[in-house]
Amino acid sequence: MIAGHRGARAVAPENTLISMKAAADAGAKWIETDTQLCEDLVPVIIHDKSVRRCTNGSGSVRHKTLQELKQLDAGSWFSPEFAGETIPTLHELLAACDEYGLNLNLEIKVHYEEEVTLQVTKTIEAIKNYGFDPERLILSSFSYNAVNQCLEQWPEVRRGLIIEDWVPDIERLDEKLKLYSIHLDHHLLNEKLAKEIIHAGKVLQIWTMNDPKKVAKFTRWGVSTIITDDPALLISAANN
Repeated sequence: MIAGHRGARAVAPENTLISMKAAADAGAKWIETDTQLCEDLVPVIIHDKSVRRCTNGSGSVRHKTLQELKQLDAGSWFSPEFAGETIPTLHELLAACDEYGLNLNLEIKVHYEEEVTLQVTKTIEAIKNYGFDPERLILSSFSYNAVNQCLEQWPEVRRGLIIEDWVPDIERLDEKLKLYSIHLDHHLLNEKLAKEIIHAGKVLQIWTMNDPKKVAKFTRWGVSTIITDDPALLISAANN
């Protein structure tokens, strides 16, 4: 299965609603995207700690109000045709997922480890208040503490641990986090490791893999989901 990374960030400004639509239009059934809190404690959809890279503003997301964030242009940095795109709230993202028929792998992007409990609480509150179908949801994070908070606060929802630099003892780790899936940097994966993860009973997802020539290999190794910046390109490769 092919999932869109921050929507379809190869063809549209990442983590905007137009990017989510582009992923759906490409045929993706899943997207992977990031959420963090703004000053008002509203979960918003943006990857970086700062707004600088993906908007016309500057400063940290956490120290801006939602009104301030909504005044920023989150599209022009990518291309003038996307001028006026804004940073979505989590609520807006969930509505877009319903509109476009997308399932959601939501990364809880932790920039302030001391606020993990608050961040997870507000994220789960937003999802429950919207009424998004938990069967269409995976909550994931690089942060062990965030994944553990997801387990404590909403154990019914599937959890994924994102790994970028080393691979822990999966079975020992799972005693604490009760994971559904492992989300691994594709550069770390080899066939032996793939077998170990699958043997441990975990669904294996990889990121961010943009090479259509490698789709068949990773599929053969048992990878369940390939997260990519260009879902149209990889869906085409998978279908061929």
